Amino acid sequence: MRIIVTGGAGFFGSVLAEYLADHGHEVISIDRLAGENSKYRNIQLDLTDGGKLMETIRDLGDIDGIVHAAAMLAHDKENLDRLWVSNVDGTKNILECARQLKIKKVVFISTNCVFSTGFDKPVDESTPVNPIETYGESKLAAEKLFAEYSDVSSMILRSPTIMAAGRLGLLTILFDFVIEGRKLYLVGDGNNRYSFIYAQDLANACLLALQSDHTGIYHIGSDNVPTMREMYRDLMLFAGKKPRLWCVPEGPSVLAMKILNKLNLSPLGPYHYRMIAANFVFDNNKLKRDLGWAPTLTNTQILCDAYKYYQDNYDAINSATGASAHKSKAKAGILNLLRMIS
Repeated sequence: MRIIVTGGAGFFGSVLAEYLADHGHEVISIDRLAGENSKYRNIQLDLTDGGKLMETIRDLGDIDGIVHAAAMLAHDKENLDRLWVSNVDGTKNILECARQLKIKKVVFISTNCVFSTGFDKPVDESTPVNPIETYGESKLAAEKLFAEYSDVSSMILRSPTIMAAGRLGLLTILFDFVIEGRKLYLVGDGNNRYSFIYAQDLANACLLALQSDHTGIYHIGSDNVPTMREMYRDLMLFAGKKPRLWCVPEGPSVLAMKILNKLNLSPLGPYHYRMIAANFVFDNNKLKRDLGWAPTLTNTQILCDAYKYYQDNYDAINSATGASAHKSKAKAGILNLLRMIS
């Protein structure tokens, strides 16, 4: 197949593009950031330029499918208007190209951020959505566009945190604590569970979706999700550190996180402090049934792989600039103070 991947210069987009190329497909990445990879072609283009996007894809000739993985995150509070335009208008432009150019399938990577509360049971596709911050709201608005383009065969994959070696962003704050053997803080009792997904497992689902006649919304996530306490303990053991886990009360912790975020002193936003002590596990049975998909790694295995990559590439990562949010180190802000008392 000839497949377009949007966001191929980002963390998951680059994993996906390589996965598809390694499975014998011709891949063209479209990203507003420059990128270079010998396995696939990269075109630097902003998806919000609908006319240029249409012209570019038309000039590419026959395209079998698009995986729309590009998205702006909410880390940059000064550019939230641009986030909305990029995530919503950019998606509309992709769908318009698919309609006019008769592209067979569009797969859209959405997010668990379209929800904003924890659930005592696995979250299936019938669970009502309710985002609470701009990123989640923009992804839900993008999802709704697919109903307007019902003539375009499409599948929406709602994904939790995507993890693999090379995933950085906010994880680097956690990894710095582990490298230094400091306490890891758990909000609440640490017995909550939270879905991750291995990037290669998500890439496999994207390929299966492109090859499938099934359409609609699907949830994806790892199986056998451990508690946060279990996962942090096993990560520290993997790193050769003595597990030092410290539980802090949920109420005061969440209040402090809200205040610090308002003051721009912490990178953790509304979704993070709303979900930090909550249970959130995706029910992936529909995806397993319809596509024959299955995850290969657990949360703990994925997290340990990401930690090892960070440890092995520590100096290069800490001196790098200009990469996408998930491929660069996050600023810890006032959270660095916790290192002094850990």
